[in-house]
Amino acid sequence: RFADKHDLRIAISGGAEAWKLARELAAAKVPVFVDPLANLPADFDRLGARLDNAALLRAAGVPVGIVQSGDASHNARKVRQLAGNAVANGLPWEDGLAALTRVPAEAFGLGGAGALAPGQRADLVLWTGDPLDVSTVAQQVWFGGRAIEMRSRQTELRDRY
Repeated sequence: RFADKHDLRIAISGGAEAWKLARELAAAKVPVFVDPLANLPADFDRLGARLDNAALLRAAGVPVGIVQSGDASHNARKVRQLAGNAVANGLPWEDGLAALTRVPAEAFGLGGAGALAPGQRADLVLWTGDPLDVSTVAQQVWFGGRAIEMRSRQTELRDRY
């Protein structure tokens, strides 16, 4: 109601108990960014936390994105693993991938981003396997349709030692 009153686009970050309002969130087209591992009631704000939160939200029609709880930006590399955990707990694989690509792009108003389609900007990653599997690595990356050099100080040190 607040968003409608003030003509705002909103999203929920966290939402450990968002599954309880899944129908209302879907009707309001509010995306929810969940931490698929926030399944323990660490405080009174999360007594209803559960592992299948993302799956229940998506089944109700809520756009689901993935976020890591707390101040964990230094662990942003683990977001693929979190999406994989959501898939392991009932979220369809396609929705797990969309939670990392299309849903955030739409939530931030980046029309024409986050999905592969003719005429859209071509940012793409070619993985060695399932991108939601932690053992998979990026084989090649393209930004704006241009291939990015896949060598870095990290890969040079790996190869040297």
